[in-house]
Amino acid sequence: MNKSKKKIKNNKIKVEKTCTNCFQPKYFKFNFSFINYEEGLDDKDKIQLYERLKQISSEPYIIVSNWNKKIGFENVNVDIKKEINSNFFDGHRYFDGKYTILRLYPNNNPTDGRIIGKLINKVFYIFFIDAKGKLYKH
Repeated sequence: MNKSKKKIKNNKIKVEKTCTNCFQPKYFKFNFSFINYEEGLDDKDKIQLYERLKQISSEPYIIVSNWNKKIGFENVNVDIKKEINSNFFDGHRYFDGKYTILRLYPNNNPTDGRIIGKLINKVFYIFFIDAKGKLYKH
């Protein structure tokens, strides 16, 4: 939220703007910069990926964050055999060992595919698109 201060000096008004918590999106954002694995992604999975991201991003954060894990996000510690793209760690991003998981198909129907990444400040950094659900034990 922007805050403004007005200072009156010599009959001139000077407005100083300070920004606190400037990045406050109402909706989820998706970052594809760090995808490191998308093996087995055929056309129907690509369409489903588009539909899921469109569905998530069309609802406000407060709504989606209250969905259960079968249709929304879950944060879990899982053992994934693939490495996170090292560029993710440049800057101020931190990985605490918990992945944020989004089911590619809600309720695992027809597959238990997953979109795996990390959710930080309403931005979902996508690391892996696992259309066949083989990157970790479910």
